[in-house]
Amino acid sequence: MDETRQLLKIFGVAVTDFEAEAEKLKSVAEQFTAGTDKAEVAGHLKNVAELCRELNTRWLQVTQRVFQSQNELLTRCAEAADKVS
Repeated sequence: MDETRQLLKIFGVAVTDFEAEAEKLKSVAEQFTAGTDKAEVAGHLKNVAELCRELNTRWLQVTQRVFQSQNELLTRCAEAADKVS
């Protein structure tokens, strides 16, 4: 359970960090014009991609933990059912 709590805490921080940074990145994007330097736009897109990648990584860790817990429960229940049969 401690591992799950730690993963959820990290995920929660990642989500709030994502939301704060996403607001900043949206504001920057709104300032772009047809004359904006392509390197600036590319750098911005790289930052957006990295931000999303980090959040997806944390989300995947939590999802994997949930599936692991479910699989452990299902395995134990199946083993118990086999003993009764």
